[in-house]
Amino acid sequence: MPLLNLDFDKISKDMLAAAQGSLKDHAADIKTLAEGELKDFARRTVELAVKVSDGTISPEQAKLILKIRQNAVETVFLSIAGIGLLAVQEAMNSVIDVLKGAINSAIPGIDLF
Repeated sequence: MPLLNLDFDKISKDMLAAAQGSLKDHAADIKTLAEGELKDFARRTVELAVKVSDGTISPEQAKLILKIRQNAVETVFLSIAGIGLLAVQEAMNSVIDVLKGAINSAIPGIDLF
């Protein structure tokens, strides 16, 4: 059976545009979250270095504090990974919606998804 008269180049471009739109929606949130956390991590790490330098705290204390802060940054990155997974799922749903529309217009009544 021939593959009807579907323009697969157009369908794939539409699918890509739908996926990009979904992913872009989350990109700004991810960037904001990461930038803020990394800026804070850098500032606090420099503060630790200054405190070690002026004798306010020992290097051992600073390393313990730094490890706690690293764990906090890792937790934020894990949250970002979760947001990324949600973004991927939304992108996939958008892709399926485009493909579903193309199939349904070519073969009415078919429900593959």
